[in-house]
Amino acid sequence: MELVRLTLTNFKGIKSFTLEPQGQDCDVFGANATGKTTIFDGFTWLLFDKNSQNKKDFNIKTLDANGEPYHGLEHTVEAVLQVDGKLVTLKKTLTEKWTKKRGEAEKQFTGHQTEHWVNDVPVKAGEYQQFINGLIGEELFRLITNPMFFPSLHWEKQRALLLAICGDVSDEVVITSDKDLSALTEILGDHSIADYRKIVAERIKKLNDEIAKIPIRIDELSRTLGEEVDYSEVEDELSALKSVLQDIEAQILSASHINEAWRKKQTQLNQLYSELNRKRSQIELEANAENNKLQLEFSNIETQIKSLNGEIVSLEQQIELAQQKHKENATLLQGLRDEYITIRAISFVAPSADDLACPTCGQTLPDDQSEAKIEEQRQKLEADKKRKMDANVAQGKKIKEQDAALIATLEIHESDLSAKNELMQTLKEASETIRQQLEQPTTESIDIESHPEYQAIQQQITILEAEMDKPVEDTTSALLAQKQTITTEIERLNSILNDREVRAKTQERIKELEAEERKLAQQISELEGHKFLIEKFIKTKVSMLEGSINSRFQTVTFKLFDVQINGGVVECCEAMVNGVPYADANRAAQINAGLDIINTIARHYGITAPVFIDNAEAVNELIPCDSQVIRLLVSKDKTLRVEANQKEGVLFE
Repeated sequence: MELVRLTLTNFKGIKSFTLEPQGQDCDVFGANATGKTTIFDGFTWLLFDKNSQNKKDFNIKTLDANGEPYHGLEHTVEAVLQVDGKLVTLKKTLTEKWTKKRGEAEKQFTGHQTEHWVNDVPVKAGEYQQFINGLIGEELFRLITNPMFFPSLHWEKQRALLLAICGDVSDEVVITSDKDLSALTEILGDHSIADYRKIVAERIKKLNDEIAKIPIRIDELSRTLGEEVDYSEVEDELSALKSVLQDIEAQILSASHINEAWRKKQTQLNQLYSELNRKRSQIELEANAENNKLQLEFSNIETQIKSLNGEIVSLEQQIELAQQKHKENATLLQGLRDEYITIRAISFVAPSADDLACPTCGQTLPDDQSEAKIEEQRQKLEADKKRKMDANVAQGKKIKEQDAALIATLEIHESDLSAKNELMQTLKEASETIRQQLEQPTTESIDIESHPEYQAIQQQITILEAEMDKPVEDTTSALLAQKQTITTEIERLNSILNDREVRAKTQERIKELEAEERKLAQQISELEGHKFLIEKFIKTKVSMLEGSINSRFQTVTFKLFDVQINGGVVECCEAMVNGVPYADANRAAQINAGLDIINTIARHYGITAPVFIDNAEAVNELIPCDSQVIRLLVSKDKTLRVEANQKEGVLFE
């Protein structure tokens, strides 16, 4: 694919410009901001709706001094390409849409529309893009037209493209190339190198995590052991203390017999004192029996008075309510009598002739009809009068019946109240009589000390207290204190002996953890060996790949793995220019390296396209390129200037 002609109209500040390289290499000169990069932007926008930096969101309109776009312009890019010897014309135009809404005087900006042509035939956007994709894919186009595009890709993408172009080396070939790698066939099993490498890394990490915990656990267990103990000495000391404890317990038993007799006397003395108190209470109770009887009788009468008083109050309230209701009934009956007299006094008054006129036509009714009408009204009045008098009489009878029942109940309540008042008077008189008896002082005093039974108990107490006053030597407390001290020491020694089994188990557990630590270290060592073989495999494969890949380039070599400080191998993909990393090379070296990569990719896919080199003035001499080269160079020219370079072997009709 070669560019024959490229025309830009109102595109990014370029009002009108035509580049006609006619399929040849050419140079475009111009000062900064004269539109050199815009030419490349226009070409990529025509094909893919993006600028040369692969950005879709960029402004293609021409702007005024205030940064506002000029409205009403058509922004057009048209290109004539020679593809496999045939001319293809592509054209794309962006225009503004202005719509006049109903009721408004002026048109309003409502958006944009893009039109497409292929060989002067208008087509839809989808059809246009489908045609472009049929010529060349967007990513491949950028790979073979922009020297800076491939190095800008992520290293994994670069590596994948190189392997796709130059071919991969099978794992079997790599393993058979070095006898040290033969063990990998059995080690890998059904896993790929990449997968098994991840498996090894994960297993080593887990094993290191486990092995790191073991010394901590051993240290924790070791701290629980404490100092070494001679258990035979502990057992001898324990045996001696048990013998001493037996002697003390025998002495305590002997002393306890003496103390037991004294404790029995103390118990007997306590019982006698209790018996003495009971006898005192009994004597006092017998002496005050008559008085207590009066007191109980007085209490019973007071309880009756209190209960009877409540009943009297309740009856008085019921009588008061009944009397009030009787008065209300009397008032109601008098009202009914007055109402009855009023109703009975009502008499019929015949209406006048005018009152009997026809309600429809207003004429006076005939005499026969008038008399009938008057009789009808008289009967109606008499019937209504009788109904009201009957209702009055019925209501009066009902109230009289209720009042008669009320009077009967009232008489019963008044009779009950009279009886209860008489009973209340009798109870109060009895209560007063007993109260006066209780208030009279007793003339006889109680002589408890002279009572024979009381004196007998007191005599027993005196004899027993005299016996207990005799001194008794008490050695029990000291013996119990010694027993407590020796018992505490025996418990301590038993605790030490009990820890013997725990200590043995702890030591056994420490040995198990140490054995586990050695086992894990052995597993890590084995996996590290697998890791070493995998890294050697990768180095061998990458070395073979690098040789295959680098043989296809003129100035560029590729570094496909990096050896770390710890000897580990990390995959990478870094372009090198004369031994210098691409990122550190100067602009000229980077451009030539990009052209070298473009040549290799173009040969692999069997397709070329125009190569645009921006800031080409940085390169004194470009390496030969199989594609059409359009150099964009900074100069002092105020407007764009084009110089064509004849390319041998290329003819255009």
